Amino acid sequence: MRKHIITLLIVILASMSLHGQSLTSVILPQSIEGVNGTNSNRIPFAYRVRLDGLLASSTYRYFNQTITSTDGATTSGAGNCIFVSLTGDFTRTSSVSLATAGGYGTFTTDATGSFEGWFVTEPTGNARFVPGRFVFMRIMLNDGGTGTTVATRLTTVDSIRVVKLNSSAGDTTGTGLRCTSMANPKDFVFVYDNTAGAGRPISGAFIESDGTANTAANNYATFYATNVDSVNGAFGMVLPNALPNGIRRVERRSLTTGSVVVSATDPDGVWPSGANTVNPSGGTTEIVLTGSDVNQLSGVNQPGGDKPQRFALLQNYPNPFNPTTTIQYSLSSQERGGVRSMQVALNVFDVLGREVATLVNEAKQPGTYSVEFDGRELPSGVYFCRLQAGGSIDSKKILLLR
Repeated sequence: MRKHIITLLIVILASMSLHGQSLTSVILPQSIEGVNGTNSNRIPFAYRVRLDGLLASSTYRYFNQTITSTDGATTSGAGNCIFVSLTGDFTRTSSVSLATAGGYGTFTTDATGSFEGWFVTEPTGNARFVPGRFVFMRIMLNDGGTGTTVATRLTTVDSIRVVKLNSSAGDTTGTGLRCTSMANPKDFVFVYDNTAGAGRPISGAFIESDGTANTAANNYATFYATNVDSVNGAFGMVLPNALPNGIRRVERRSLTTGSVVVSATDPDGVWPSGANTVNPSGGTTEIVLTGSDVNQLSGVNQPGGDKPQRFALLQNYPNPFNPTTTIQYSLSSQERGGVRSMQVALNVFDVLGREVATLVNEAKQPGTYSVEFDGRELPSGVYFCRLQAGGSIDSKKILLLR
C-alpha cells in the first residue's frame, strides 16, 4: 500500500512540475512556404518565442516542427530543423531525435526557468504543408536533463499561412524575396506591411551565411540556393501574393538579444530600386531588394550585443567624388580589451553587395588612418564602404559621379 502511495505522489509531483509551462510568441511571421508532395522550393521560416515554467538553470534538448489543428497533443509534426547557435554555425537536420547528436538543439533556462530564443523550421513535402492551410509551430522538449524522449510539447497559439511559390494570384500562392546586404551573418530579418513594424511580420528568415547547406540538393528554391545560401549578408524569404500594402519595413534583429539593430522603410512598398512588393506575382522568379534599398541593414556592433564600439569610419571626402576620394577611420585600444593590434578590413561594395575593392586587409594598431579610393574603373553610382575591426562593423554610403 505504501508503495502505491509513493508512486502516486511521484506522479502528482511530476504533474506539478509540468504545470504552468507555456510558450509565448515574440516574433511569429504570418507566411511559410510549402508544397504537399515534392517540395523543391524550400525557404527557411524563422521565429522567436519565450518558454516559461521550465526547470531553473537547466539545459534542455529540443527539436521544433509544424502541426495542424487536427494533430493531437502528443503529435510532434513535420518539417526539418535548423538549430540556432549563438557561438558557432547553425545545424540543419532532416532526422530529428532527442537521443542522437545533431538531431536536437539545446538551450539553458535562466534562474526563473525561462528561455527566449530563435527557432527555424524548414518546410518539407509533408501533407501538413498544403498551400492555403494554417499551421502551428510546436517545440518538443526533454526533461531538462539527460532524457532522450519527449517530455513536453509546447505550441504557438497563432497560426501561419502556407503559400507555394507560384505566379497566380490568391491567398495560397507566394513569391520569393531576396536581398544582399552588409548585415551580420546569423542575425535575423523580418518584413512588415507597415512602416511602424506593428503586428506580426509578413515573413522572416536568418541572414546568411549560417553554416548550413540550403542548397538545391537539399530541395531549396533555386533563387535561394543560387543567390542566398552561403552569401554573407544575403537573406531570402517568401511573400504572399495577396499583399495589398506591399513590404514597407525591413528590420534586422540581433542573434543574441532579439532586439532590432536597424530597419529600413518605404512608404508604398515600391522600393527605390524599383522592386515592387505590392501584390507580387513572380512566384519562383524572386523580387530583389538592393543593399541601398535597405541601407545595407548595417550597424555598429560589438560581440554579444548591439552597442556602439569605440571606433569610427568617417564620411569620405570629397563626396560625391570623381574619380578619387579619401576615407578616414579610427581604431581604439578598447576594441578588443586593450589589445595592441587587430585585424582590419576596409572594403567597397556596389548596391548589389558585390565587393569592388579591398582597401585594407591587415593587422593595425590603434590610431587614425587615411586611405585613398580610386574609382576610375567603376561606373557612376552609389557604393558602400565597410570597416571591420576586432568584431566591430561600420559602413558609409559613398557616391561616384562622372
